[in-house]
Amino acid sequence: MANRILFGNLGGSSYGLKVSQPGDNVLSPLEPLIFDSTSVRSGMTYAGGSAASTTGINWSSTKGTLGYIPVCISMDDRKGTVETYDIGNMEERYQDRAGMHEVTTTNINPIRFYDSAVNTGGGAGRGRTATNFMFIVLRLPCQYGKMNDASLWS
Repeated sequence: MANRILFGNLGGSSYGLKVSQPGDNVLSPLEPLIFDSTSVRSGMTYAGGSAASTTGINWSSTKGTLGYIPVCISMDDRKGTVETYDIGNMEERYQDRAGMHEVTTTNINPIRFYDSAVNTGGGAGRGRTATNFMFIVLRLPCQYGKMNDASLWS
């Protein structure tokens, strides 16, 4: 039986936790570790890109889909806040971090959240044009129940 978990002193003055995949030895792993507290890795990068100006990018066109909605990290020049006023109802709405995005199994789209007082219908937000848009698609599911061996290691 393989050593699967190493907890405590990892050698010398290094302490932490390491967990190997089933059947793999944590002391000399042949496969990537399931968990390694000494590693700064937060997810395997699957795709990435940038655009000077875009309303959305099909990141799967060259890589293919993962079969689930992945975690994506993005940034662009649209930052700051958005304040809206509804004079009729005497309401003020405030949105921090105006540069949001939505992710599907194939696309990453810059959006601005819907203001429910003004907009109706489904969806997380309305499209916007992002400038100097950069993104990374991580091979981590953004859906509960999808974190399994098939989605992470195959």
